[in-house]
Amino acid sequence: MPTALGLTNEPSAQTQKQKQKPPGSGPHVSPSTTMGSNERLDTISKRNHAAAREMETLLWRALVDDPDTAREYLAHDAVMINPLLCPRASSQPLSGDTDPKVQDVLERGQRYTGFRFHGEPLVVEVGLMAVALVYRMSLYKLSRKSKGGQKEIGATASSTWRQTAGADWLLCAQHVQFCDDEEDDDYE
Repeated sequence: MPTALGLTNEPSAQTQKQKQKPPGSGPHVSPSTTMGSNERLDTISKRNHAAAREMETLLWRALVDDPDTAREYLAHDAVMINPLLCPRASSQPLSGDTDPKVQDVLERGQRYTGFRFHGEPLVVEVGLMAVALVYRMSLYKLSRKSKGGQKEIGATASSTWRQTAGADWLLCAQHVQFCDDEEDDDYE
């Protein structure tokens, strides 16, 4: 229907053809997609959520492959409680001012052979340039009891990331705790 300015609010033939295409029939060609995802990341919120999941994956990959390299993901004022990395599974809060420092724990931390998230981490925006995640995960390490076997260690984690003016995402805070799978059975 034409408007007062002679414009129409009816969909064009091109728009109607695009609507008739089945969803997922081809990749979006747009700078607002990420890591092979077919989901359009056309809002700041969607991009922040995708970046949070991506950064968390990169962080754990670094922690598993070479914990010292994970330092590049940390903000200078990062705080952490992570008994999975600390010597003697300590739940001591860590920062750049504590003894040991967060960086020391990453250099000399526990070594793991792999990790896995259980489902998608849940993400919430803390601000326009900050996000927080919560998730359940498993870490794997070689078992001393069986040759070549791996031991699975269950944990829950929460991380907070902020974006810098240069568009880099840095970890501000992380809290990790062991979880006991047997406790879950009591509540089912």
